[in-house]
Amino acid sequence: MSPFPVPPFYRSARRLAGRTKRRLFPAPEVAAWRHSSREAERTPRHTPGTIELMGYRLRYADLLTLCPQWHDLFVAGAYRFQAAGPAPRILDAGANVGLASLYFKRLYPRARITAYEADPAIHALLRDNLAANGAADVEAVQAAVWTRAGSLDFRCEGSDSGAVVDPAAGLDPDLPGPIRSVPAVRLRDVLEREPVDLLKLDIEGAEAAVLADCAGALREVRALIAEVHEFDPARRRTPEILALLAEAGFTCALDELHPLPWRPPVAAPDTPFPGRALSWVVLVRAWRGGA
Repeated sequence: MSPFPVPPFYRSARRLAGRTKRRLFPAPEVAAWRHSSREAERTPRHTPGTIELMGYRLRYADLLTLCPQWHDLFVAGAYRFQAAGPAPRILDAGANVGLASLYFKRLYPRARITAYEADPAIHALLRDNLAANGAADVEAVQAAVWTRAGSLDFRCEGSDSGAVVDPAAGLDPDLPGPIRSVPAVRLRDVLEREPVDLLKLDIEGAEAAVLADCAGALREVRALIAEVHEFDPARRRTPEILALLAEAGFTCALDELHPLPWRPPVAAPDTPFPGRALSWVVLVRAWRGGA
């Protein structure tokens, strides 16, 4: 600690200099995100293409959905985790075009990863992106993660919002795109075969049903990252998911809440907060042991 006090104006100037430096000389991850965002502004929605970002050559179905994925993973580090060893076993459920698997491979090159993606067209992009970017050893499975094996109906929205269609389970997404029959994998069966260092779930509203089915097998999971999709104001899933994880011996943390104002319903005009989003996504991180 300096014996001389630092003048407030000096601290302000130093902070300003730091911000200026970051703006003029951004980290490669930030520069790539800015580049992708500029390109997305000029690219019509749902237009397939390829983009180079920080040495990765990435095929996409919709550039505007790739940009926030890149920011969350490579800029904000939303999926960063500390593995117990150099070759963690990772399940990437809801892999989309493969950014999460590529991010995990960047963290842990020796990681053993299985990536699940139900939409057959998106799965083709996932497979190509893994092969083109040094991650051909990732196992890419064209299947939905669900509560039973076999097949199920799946809404192929065409970007990152494809979802299981199962009205009996309260899953009947009102989204554009065709409904197709796709293979399904029961996640519980996978977990009971071997321990898993990290389970990542981004399965567009199916996470509550899948985790409930896995309750007895979660003892095989060391850590979990789940994107919890709250689409139904009449039944919030986050409390039951947190209770289930606590019962299974996990400590949990919540952050990264993203409102979805484009997705109905929204607060009615005669309420105190008209038009506010009633759907959102919140990130749950869970791990075994104490804080």
